[in-house]
Amino acid sequence: MLIRPPRHGWVAAFGLATILYVLPAQGDNSGPVAAGRVEPAGPVMTIGVAASGIVGEILVHEGMSVQSGQILVRLDCHVTEADVRNREGRLAAAQAAFDRARNGPRPDEIAVGEAVVGYSQARAEEAKKTLDRTEALQEGVTVSTARVLEVQRDARITAAQLAEARARLSLLRAGSREEDIRQAQAVRDAAAADLDSLRAQLDQCTVHAPVNGVIVDMLANPGQFFSLAVPQPLLHLAPDGPPRIRAEVEMRDAAHVCTAQKATVMSETFPNATIRAQVVSVGAQVVPRTVTTSGSDDTDKTVLPVMLSIDAGAPMPPIGSAVIVHFVACPSKS
Repeated sequence: MLIRPPRHGWVAAFGLATILYVLPAQGDNSGPVAAGRVEPAGPVMTIGVAASGIVGEILVHEGMSVQSGQILVRLDCHVTEADVRNREGRLAAAQAAFDRARNGPRPDEIAVGEAVVGYSQARAEEAKKTLDRTEALQEGVTVSTARVLEVQRDARITAAQLAEARARLSLLRAGSREEDIRQAQAVRDAAAADLDSLRAQLDQCTVHAPVNGVIVDMLANPGQFFSLAVPQPLLHLAPDGPPRIRAEVEMRDAAHVCTAQKATVMSETFPNATIRAQVVSVGAQVVPRTVTTSGSDDTDKTVLPVMLSIDAGAPMPPIGSAVIVHFVACPSKS
């Protein structure tokens, strides 16, 4: 009997060839016979891009096993990389300003302030003594009026300089103002947020594997442009796990399948091998037929999907290949 490949569904992408099977006649103790197809452990995932750009590097190939988080494709995002380095420099400068404001003056700076106070105090004391000696003289006789005014001015200047030096030292000892620290922190936090945002954009230039699996096919080429405005897949990824068989049981045979039912699978890949399988689940609703045989009821466009697991150690047909499933009759219910 002839099995035609499906017109729709993900398996059509594999370009399956039409294969020929001769179905043996069912014996009295046999169950139904159904066409089916080998599927991966889970739905094939379509992997795309999260940012527009040109494909710079492809690190995987068809049939390659990958681990979750592994890099699959890199887009050429050198402009974004340069922006990230620029933002990193801004953040470093903002962090330095915040540290300076939070830490306040260094001990060396306070020591310099104390030295200035001592120097100013010495000059003020000297100017005061000079003023006292000058005022003790007789103005207009032993000392001129102009000299007296000059000495008085010097005394006032040195006193003011001493007061200024003491005030500066007091500010150094008090440390940074609270509002200056908050301002520096705000600038630092804003620079960090800008950098995080840009790094997130840069991360979108690298495509990672979401799960462990096998690369089904690659649809991208180096130098190819991908745009978010016109989404298109980079590749397809089949999740890790033992393949399964999806059999399409005709409605007239639906009552003759059950969970844990044994079955034998015929595959063109292993024509002389006995592939044992077991029913894992029986579909809760009918679905459109995707695989037909020359002996199937073409008037019945719907079938009951039945999933089977292949016994450990049995030959494993390639994913996407068509098979014939011979069900063993369900045990009678007592």
